[in-house]
Amino acid sequence: MSILFFLFIFSLTLFLQQWLHRHIQGIALALTGNTGCAVRLLFYLLLPGILLHEASHFIAAKILFVKTNGVTIGIGRARKNAVSLGAVNVQRSDPFRESLIGFAPFLFGIGAIWLIAGVGFDLWPGQGLNLLKFIASTMQYARDWTTWLGVYLIFAVSTAMIPSESDREPWGPVLTFLGALVAILFFLGWTPTVPKNIVDAARELIDALNFALAIALVVNASVAFALWIVERAFQRVSGKRVEYRVKRK
Repeated sequence: MSILFFLFIFSLTLFLQQWLHRHIQGIALALTGNTGCAVRLLFYLLLPGILLHEASHFIAAKILFVKTNGVTIGIGRARKNAVSLGAVNVQRSDPFRESLIGFAPFLFGIGAIWLIAGVGFDLWPGQGLNLLKFIASTMQYARDWTTWLGVYLIFAVSTAMIPSESDREPWGPVLTFLGALVAILFFLGWTPTVPKNIVDAARELIDALNFALAIALVVNASVAFALWIVERAFQRVSGKRVEYRVKRK
């Protein structure tokens, strides 16, 4: 059940990240008529998350003894005419290490959300998922600027922690290899018995992931709702409307 819940909220997190990226730029474009301003607004809003994203790539590469050729923070062009908000130039290694380096932003982002929720709102993964307590704590200390700083950091980190397309490139060969290995072992008669302590540890890890993603989901859904209201109000007043088109491969 925990795994299904994880897949559900992870899918919602991914959807909200893409929705927020598009609509933040859309509102800025409608207000200014300048695509450059739209991208810059997104960059500055997500800057803490972008810094953590690229730092996690850099740290993971160093831990795995993969050489790096510099870090870039700023707006640039990536492949396929996509916009890049930051990059770490990592030398080629093997698919396993490249996969871990690509996955690092998600792990660091989850860790940052745990820390912000714990220090800022006295909510830790071991206490269980209590979204009502998070909302109540936010409302109780709404006049304290550090409360909104914590909410903003959760927003910035969670909307920048999903690995990019280039980060996910090495995952295909690794998943194919692992899947083939497991299939061969099963074919040869391997029937694993997983110790109970490992099962319990895995369940606790998934619960901790659900804890962080659910908090991020509440924050991002609130921001998305506020943006939707602003966008609709602007359309009524100005008569302008931004058309969002998702490119299909």
